[in-house]
Amino acid sequence: MAWLFIALYGLFALIATLNLLLMRRPRRASGGPEICALIPARNEESNLADLLPLLAGPNPNLRILVYDDESTDRTAEVAAELGARVLRPGKPLPEGWVGKNRACHELAAAAILETRADWLLFLDADVRPAPDFLEAMSWLIQNESASYSVFTGFPRIRSGKGIEPLFLAWVGWVLLATNPFGVVSRTRLGHNMFMNGQVQLWSREAYEAHWPHRAVRAQIMEDVMIGRLMAKRGEAVEVVNLSKVLSVRMYDTWRETLDGMSKNSYEVAGTIFGSIGLAAFFLAVGWGWLLAGHAWGWCLGLFAWSGLMSALVVRTAIWPALLMPAVLSIASVTVLRSTYWHATGRVKWKGRTYPKSPGG
Repeated sequence: MAWLFIALYGLFALIATLNLLLMRRPRRASGGPEICALIPARNEESNLADLLPLLAGPNPNLRILVYDDESTDRTAEVAAELGARVLRPGKPLPEGWVGKNRACHELAAAAILETRADWLLFLDADVRPAPDFLEAMSWLIQNESASYSVFTGFPRIRSGKGIEPLFLAWVGWVLLATNPFGVVSRTRLGHNMFMNGQVQLWSREAYEAHWPHRAVRAQIMEDVMIGRLMAKRGEAVEVVNLSKVLSVRMYDTWRETLDGMSKNSYEVAGTIFGSIGLAAFFLAVGWGWLLAGHAWGWCLGLFAWSGLMSALVVRTAIWPALLMPAVLSIASVTVLRSTYWHATGRVKWKGRTYPKSPGG
């Protein structure tokens, strides 16, 4: 029995370690095809004031489109002042659409109609690119586009205040210790069934072939759903390590993190029973090492190692790796909280309330 536990925690540690070692890290390349940056924004005047100069400063010829998603602040004015082309909705959010999905869909449609860009780069407003970020994107296109028409990746996660990293660490762990991104990237076998909505790079042809944001228009966790859709349709997606050229601070406090992840964690499983099962899995992994008998120390060490390797991939705080049982306990609570929100129609985000989920 002890060896079964060692094998389980060892598998998590192995996958996380291989992701750190094997996930492709794009280098710099000049030239390349035209890229159009597409940014959905709802009440993001502060973030856009920081992002747009970083994005356009080193690349004055970059075409940037910002979708002002019914903001109540100066999002549109700030974007226009900083040289972006601003799009606005012509009507209220249609029933059956999530705001971000409409924004991304209309941004892509405008870019395809108005520009000759060969590649569409979706970015969240809270990301921060390094000066060589677009050169890294050009490197991916020039070196990997023979095999991939869609790219996504992991930016560096900048930690929030106090114990905030403890409430976010489970997200990186569940992605990077259970999904062999590096192996799939190097072997080009299989599919990770994953996209990160913070950064996506699509060839024009691939986007037009799938219109992915329209296809998942009702999904709050649209990025993961797009990843699953691409696997179903046989469109390869390369997941790369962008931690040296892109960063993001997702949340500032532990409460913001808990609320933010409660918004969408339910959609990982998509049903009440599936979500309860996922929460139980987190608890079982979080505390299963206690049942490993004399091997509990090995199991706990491997568990911590998997947390450490996951943190190193995204260059974030490493101290939660010493508290992995607590990290996955928080994951369990978050999924259950998210399930309750979705089942009762209490999902609220950026001033919008989303209806009860069909699976609730």
